Amino acid sequence: LQTRYTFQAHDRDINSISISPDAKIFATASQDKTAKIWDVATGKQLGTLQGHRRGVWGIAFSPTDRVVATASADRMVKLWSLSDWSCLKTFEGHTNSALCVEFLSAGTQLITTGSDGLVKLWNIKDTECVATLDKHENKIWALATQRGEAFIATGGADSTIHIWKDTTQDEMDRLHAEEVRTLEQQQALDNFLLVKDYRNAITLALSLNQPHRLLSILQDVMMAAEHRQAAPSDDEAAADSTSAARAILGNPAIDKVIGTLSPDHLDRLLGYVRSWNTNGRLARVAQATLHCVLTQYTSQAILALPSAKDLLAAIHPYSERHYSRLDDLLTRSFIVDYTLHAMDALGLDGDEAADASDMSEDERQ
Repeated sequence: LQTRYTFQAHDRDINSISISPDAKIFATASQDKTAKIWDVATGKQLGTLQGHRRGVWGIAFSPTDRVVATASADRMVKLWSLSDWSCLKTFEGHTNSALCVEFLSAGTQLITTGSDGLVKLWNIKDTECVATLDKHENKIWALATQRGEAFIATGGADSTIHIWKDTTQDEMDRLHAEEVRTLEQQQALDNFLLVKDYRNAITLALSLNQPHRLLSILQDVMMAAEHRQAAPSDDEAAADSTSAARAILGNPAIDKVIGTLSPDHLDRLLGYVRSWNTNGRLARVAQATLHCVLTQYTSQAILALPSAKDLLAAIHPYSERHYSRLDDLLTRSFIVDYTLHAMDALGLDGDEAADASDMSEDERQ
């Protein structure tokens, strides 16, 4: 090998050098806070990229666009135009010096390493960090990507090398499978409700973490029980209304389901009750559900739940507020009742006076 040309490119250390995909230009990154673009054939300087506040550690060319990316000790990663040398985008997220940078996904993403021991993946379009990989215990000085980008290698000051596998397709497959499974479970939930299989319906709603769906089930059952109690049409309906009246949540089957929940599902249900209890319109369902839980589980079983103390502490003040409101309504109902009785008494006195007046007129005639 022979030296083609030699020249002083920067005022301080040159930390990185990269050659463009077409091999016509190359770029250098330096501790003098700049990156420079050069012509491969002549060694002539074509442009200077200025904007970093500290030394530039890494630089890389896009495989598809006329842009270049730099990583700097000012913790920033910048994207530059090769047409007018202007800064197009700035990526912020590293908590210490950004050391290495490479393009991925046909030039649509960047991967960077830093002195904070983190590997970060960025979307160029919106400058968002979409993934942070934390395995190294010290600065990550080296970054290399496989040609097909199936694997990425990093090496750090902790004397370790990590090989990272691209699991994007695996993650997409997993999410798709979860979506299909969720749709199937949603259909199963609808089927359970159609045949009034409340045990499986409530258990599945808890498993799917769907508090609104469970709330709807409880509201519908309690409302239906109220309608049956208000107007039983025959002996069978009267028996159903009596059974519903004895059930806390309007249906003995639902009370039984609530009384046989697993600890995880019971803990989740109390979390729902806490949320419902903060809304006055949902307080009735929340209090009925809480009553059903408290009457069917021992205090030891409830306090053994992971979040029991926090949940009960959050439920208590709102419950006091609801009961205070009910006491106020009850007091007002007494006033209304007294007023109605007083009005009835006045009505009777008026009728008696009118009768006496009529009788005196008859006597005079």
